[in-house]
Amino acid sequence: MIAYMTLEPLEGKSGSTECRYDRYPGKVERIQLSNGVSYARKQGKKWLESNDWGESGKPVKKDRVARLDDLVFYVDLPLGNEKPEARDKSQGGIVVRLVDQTTTSDGDEEFVFEQGRENQTGLNYPRYTFLKYKNTGDAILYKFSGPIYTRDGKAELNVQYGLMIAVKMEMVTPTPSASDSNASDAKSADATNEKSAPLPPPVSDKIYTFQEIAKQKAELKDKIVKIEITYLLGDPSDLLGNGTQRYIVKDTSNGPAPYGQVAFPREGLEKMGLANDPHREGPFTVYARVHVFPEKKAAAICVAVGTHVTVENGKATYSW
Repeated sequence: MIAYMTLEPLEGKSGSTECRYDRYPGKVERIQLSNGVSYARKQGKKWLESNDWGESGKPVKKDRVARLDDLVFYVDLPLGNEKPEARDKSQGGIVVRLVDQTTTSDGDEEFVFEQGRENQTGLNYPRYTFLKYKNTGDAILYKFSGPIYTRDGKAELNVQYGLMIAVKMEMVTPTPSASDSNASDAKSADATNEKSAPLPPPVSDKIYTFQEIAKQKAELKDKIVKIEITYLLGDPSDLLGNGTQRYIVKDTSNGPAPYGQVAFPREGLEKMGLANDPHREGPFTVYARVHVFPEKKAAAICVAVGTHVTVENGKATYSW
């Protein structure tokens, strides 16, 4: 499980908390804070400040351990079976209502339930968003937002959940025939032509959020959008297999789902001063091409092409 969590103190207090939480059941869990510091705990072990999933690192002090345990508790809170507590008896009993139902451009359905009261007073009540893929019968919890009580007082909790499913793959390399070889040569030529093909201008000068990109990914496929980023989170991976470094990043929208995926070429990271920056903080603006995976239900990934653009006669030139 992967969860992106934000915790905003209420009642006039300051000091928000943001983190990414990864959990491989029975193996290891990791918390990455917005400042780039990572903590990991292997099953049956203690928390370590670690950049390699708990293989090595330094022990965490007792007060920090308590805070890390709190973060895990907050992530798990919407997933538990705890009976909700009604503190204000004047509002009556707890009532769960379906407050919104939408269909995405891919044909999936989102259901938003509010855990309200019989006599609501217009306050902020917890909301649970479930996502049901069109080819499956079950809906999964996708987001949670609502007030909770912490050891420091009342706070607004927002969590976005994701799941990774383990599959067993067997790689088989067939002996190519003459026709396969010709097809492979043609495919390589097509890939070269595609790589050298000019990129289109941005769809507009509007700054897109990751939530908008996710909802409009069918319309935005292979198009260039403008994104404003607060920071890059976690360690990179080459998801596309072409040498780009994919990061989980946060946009500047302050919305309920501000996280997305952006792949940067090494040249771009170096020229932006991010290649050797442990914090990777912005804000900064990038132009990125929206890549949609055709073979699976996955969020779109944005491939950064530059931080500046020049458009002449309908042709765009991107640079860092």
